[in-house]
This record gives sequence, structure tokens and C-alpha cells, in this order.
Amino acid sequence: MLIFYVFLIFCVLFFIYMYLENFNLQVTDYKISSRRIPNAFDDVSFVVLADLHNNSFGRNNERLLNKINKANPKFIVIAGDLIVGKQQGDYSVPLALLEKLTKQYPVYYGFGNHEQRVAEGGEHYDENFNFYILKLKEMGVHLVNNETYTIYRKDSGINITSVEIGKEYFKKFKKIKMETEYLQKLVGIPDNKCYNILIAHNPIYFRTYIDWGADLVLSGHLHGGIARLPWIGGVISPQYELFPKYDAGEFHENGQTMLVSRGLGTHTIKLRAFNRPELMVVTLKRP
Repeated sequence: MLIFYVFLIFCVLFFIYMYLENFNLQVTDYKISSRRIPNAFDDVSFVVLADLHNNSFGRNNERLLNKINKANPKFIVIAGDLIVGKQQGDYSVPLALLEKLTKQYPVYYGFGNHEQRVAEGGEHYDENFNFYILKLKEMGVHLVNNETYTIYRKDSGINITSVEIGKEYFKKFKKIKMETEYLQKLVGIPDNKCYNILIAHNPIYFRTYIDWGADLVLSGHLHGGIARLPWIGGVISPQYELFPKYDAGEFHENGQTMLVSRGLGTHTIKLRAFNRPELMVVTLKRP
């Protein structure tokens, strides 16, 4: 009987810990070095937000805003899923956050699968999403969806592109092959004379993204694998793949880089284990 009570107490404490970890925000710093980065962008920092899913760190996201302001970024990139994609969804949390951010920083917003779900033509189309988009445009948010924006600094620029891949590439239990030509049809061919940042919410197609020509890929979607184990990493992906390869952190291939955020919130499985919400601060360095 004693063993049972000890086990019960352990389980209760563990679930309390996992719940509290949803709000235990961590800032991680990444330095990306490349000779393709223009001199004017050397030592320029920006912040990446991903998978907020209506989560709030303190009243009106005060703790999140304070950490962003402390990082003092030149601009902000959103790598998808600020919302929870369902009909009659709540957009108040991201709207309140973006209203404050856009007063201080340029914001470049790439959609994730949750925004795609409730957009016109999505499987959970929500008329309220149209109001959300209208408010974003009024705030001056750059909606980078299958488009490319050039960010200028002095006499140089870098390109930032966001790709909205089809819902079939988010299917559970099955990974569909993605061809480079598919990306080219969606967003065109990148200018290889420029440093190209690609917002691509689902990281599992890293090889295709770099074959397309991305110097730096910014992703999220996997929530760090929900739970993380020492020396192993994330346990499961939203596609129910065990121990996904691109779970979180920094990945390199052929001199190109992908950063995968652990995300800032949860939705279906509202728990994290050894997997704190993450605010990414990225600094570009020219060697």
C-alpha cells in the first residue's frame, strides 16, 4: 500500500510539473554564420515565434514581451501556428500580442497548418479568420505566404520567403515525398545572389528546402517532440512519428542551416515534459 501511495504522489507531482512547464519560458540564442550574409547584416538579430497556440505568459503575454524587448531584435519572424485552428476560434491572444509587437518591430508572419486549416478553403474554414487577417494587415504585419519580401539594410538586402505546403504534407502516420519542383511552383526560384531565409512550418522536408535554395530554414510544428529524453531528444511528432529526426534545435547540411523551434504553446496534448517553451533569438554573423 505504501508503494502505491508513493507512486500516486509521484504521478501527481509529475503532472503538476508538466503543467507548469507549459509556462516556463526559455530563451535560446543561435548564431548563424555564412559568407553569404551581407556585411550590413553582420551581427543583426531577430526573434522567431512559433506554435504559440493562444498560450499566454503572464497577463497579456507580458513575460514574453519583456523577453523579446530584452533581446532587442531588428525584426520578428513568425514560423506559424499562433492560433489553434478550429471553427469559431479565439484570436484575441495573438492579436493583442501583435498589436504591441508591430508598434516596435517589423513582423513577418508565415502561416502554419493551423492557420491553413481555418483559412478560406481549409478543412475548418472560419469566417472569423478573415477578420483576423484584416486586423493583421491594419497593424502592418507582413503576411509572407508563398511570397518573398526583401529586408533592406543600408545598400544590401536579404530575402525572406514563406511557403504554405498542402495539407497532405501534414498527414498523420505517413510522410509524402516532396519534390523541389513543388516548392518552385509555390514560391518560384530563389535569387542565389541573395541570402535566402525560408519560413517552412513543417521541418521534416529539410532536404527539399535546402535543395530549393534556402540558406536558413525556420520551422516549428513538432513542439520539440512533446516530451524530451536526455541524449535522445523528442519522443513523438504531430504525425505520430517516434523520435523524429528534426525535433528541435539546429541542423546543418551542405553549409545550409535549419532552426526548429520547440514552440511556445500546446493544443491537443496540453503537456510538456522536460521540454520548455522556446523563444528563439537568431543572430546573423558574417565570418
